[in-house]
Amino acid sequence: MGASARTRDIHIAWPGREEIKGHIEIDDNDIIVRAVLLGIGGPEFLQALADYRGKMKGPLKDLPLPEGVSGAAILLREMALKLKGEWNPPYKDEETCHCRSVPTAIIDLAICTGAHTSRKVTELTSASTGCGTCRPDVEAMIRYRLTGS
Repeated sequence: MGASARTRDIHIAWPGREEIKGHIEIDDNDIIVRAVLLGIGGPEFLQALADYRGKMKGPLKDLPLPEGVSGAAILLREMALKLKGEWNPPYKDEETCHCRSVPTAIIDLAICTGAHTSRKVTELTSASTGCGTCRPDVEAMIRYRLTGS
């Protein structure tokens, strides 16, 4: 008798940009039995998603984390970490920069769409232009998004 499967639905989206919807079946031994991934985005994103579909099999713990700093790699890495139960961003408060009232989601989106230095995040969001105490949090967010750790 085979192990029963449970399903995990996942939805990750950047407002008005790329999006992944997944339906993953995982058996009682944490083996990915079936994975359906649908995406919305540009050609490069959709190609990266198509390439990753082939890796969605076998033990969940062995699901590879996409490497690189492209938007597709960042979004797919988030999905993989969430499926593995390892998604643990370093900053979870709703607002990161209290001096400028910059929401964490705005900083995160800036990082995901190309602001890979604290200076660039500051240019795009105004975070860290007041007292600067949020800069270490912004830098930790950049590191996490670009590496998954």
